[in-house]
Amino acid sequence: MSYWCDPNEFEFEKEIDVDVEFEFESDVDIDFYKDVDVNVDYWVDVNIDGNEATFAIDVEAIGKDTSTELDLVVLVIEDELSSITAVGHSAVA
Repeated sequence: MSYWCDPNEFEFEKEIDVDVEFEFESDVDIDFYKDVDVNVDYWVDVNIDGNEATFAIDVEAIGKDTSTELDLVVLVIEDELSSITAVGHSAVA
């Protein structure tokens, strides 16, 4: 048995009665603690035969409205040149 319907003459009605209630409650409590213990111990033993450049740097910013900056360039050419150039500023407001 077959039934043919012209799509241009098709009508459809549907009534849907929907009643939706939604309640959502959330409580998030995040407590995070990270204990980090870093122990760095190193030994450098270098036998230098030729040129050497050595530097020690301490840059700090402590307190309110402070600023420090240090730019450091190290150039080493074996048996020819060892150079350290440092440029910095410090400011307090």
